[in-house]
Amino acid sequence: MNLHGSPFEDGIETYLPRGVDHLGFIEAKLRDLRGFATLAHELIQNADDAKTNAKVISFDVCDDAFIVDNDGKFSDCGEMEERICPWKNDPTIAHACDFHRFRTVASRDKREEEGTTGAFGIGFIAVYQITDHPEVISGGRHWILYDENPENKRIHVCKGCNRCQRSELPG
Repeated sequence: MNLHGSPFEDGIETYLPRGVDHLGFIEAKLRDLRGFATLAHELIQNADDAKTNAKVISFDVCDDAFIVDNDGKFSDCGEMEERICPWKNDPTIAHACDFHRFRTVASRDKREEEGTTGAFGIGFIAVYQITDHPEVISGGRHWILYDENPENKRIHVCKGCNRCQRSELPG
């Protein structure tokens, strides 16, 4: 707005970017998601929201890892190179697949899908109290998060390793 009132008086519109400090947002939300009970609750809720509705979930605390395993599977549109999930524009589905949801922190997309518990897209942030680089393995995909990187390099897509090639993994 100029000093005399209307922001459009001179006929020229000016816009500036406004963003969110990604790590600052995660840090602020993590303050609300502290404790192992909260962590377990959020991970159980995520497993419950999986398309196949996970029936079994296990927590394995190892010397070098905390492994959460379940028999659920992320829904996958198969178009990960697209920024917007094509399912959102499909009237028979009308929401993003789980992998696209995961790519956008706080997407709130689950609230559009019937039968899901999560609503805001922030529960997974609870894992940052135990690791800086969480990994997701589901449906033949293995993603490793590097949130300190620029936005276009925060998810490392593993091309194949011992962990993501285990035959007992879901999907």
